[in-house]
Amino acid sequence: MLFSILLLGGFIATQAAGYDYLVLEKTDGTTLSLTATGLTITFSDGNLVASDGTNIALTSLTKMYFSDTSGIRQMTVKGAQGALQAFTVSGRQMGTFANLDEATGALPKGIYVIKDSTGNTHKITVR
Repeated sequence: MLFSILLLGGFIATQAAGYDYLVLEKTDGTTLSLTATGLTITFSDGNLVASDGTNIALTSLTKMYFSDTSGIRQMTVKGAQGALQAFTVSGRQMGTFANLDEATGALPKGIYVIKDSTGNTHKITVR
């Protein structure tokens, strides 16, 4: 039994090599991407505790896997019409802007959903 656990642990560590992110999928459908480089995970009192400070109840997790990307693609808002509204991924409105350059210049670093006057939406990353 102990040998099987050690073998499985070695297999999982080997599988992580070459991947940039550990993606945690939660029961509410949201995902959280953690940088895999230097990441240490422990389990305590029914929680997953990551070395970056992430602490998630195991009962709220449905899936955990390694990925080359964080799952967020950089998109450009081409052909956006009218004023752009910027929202955080949690839905909080961050402001209304005349164009994408104005929005990215004014918003703090993070991931946003941009909505134009026609209702088209795009995810962007401000770095």
